Parts: sequence; C-alpha cells; structure tokens
Amino acid sequence: MLRLTQPELHRPFKAPAIWIVGPAGAATSIFLMSGLPADTWVRLAVWLAIGLVIYFAYGARHSHIAARA
Repeated sequence: MLRLTQPELHRPFKAPAIWIVGPAGAATSIFLMSGLPADTWVRLAVWLAIGLVIYFAYGARHSHIAARA
C-alpha cells in the first residue's frame, strides 16, 4: 500500500528474491505434503469442503452486492 500512496519514500527493507523464495516455498510445501498418508488427505478434503460451504453460505447471506440486487 505504501508503494501506491508514497512511491518516492525510501524503504530500507526489500523482500529477498521474491521470485525465488515464493515458488521455492510452495514447491517445498507440495513436496512435504506428498508424503502424507491417505487418511490425512481425506481429513483435509472433508474439512476443506466444510469450510468452503460455511464460507460461501456466509458470503452469500452477508454480501453487500446481494443486498443491492
């Protein structure tokens, strides 16, 4: 946000090699997840489905866009 509001401001910190660190972190996570047992994947899928149902149900009910329509 600061880059948009005050682009000329000096920032002493820069993210280190963001184009390398981000994908490397994602690849490492995928590698570690690939070693998980099957019952863990089933639990992940079930909790993900429950979470998405709650998320979309809450969003549809409390949406500002739906309130205008």
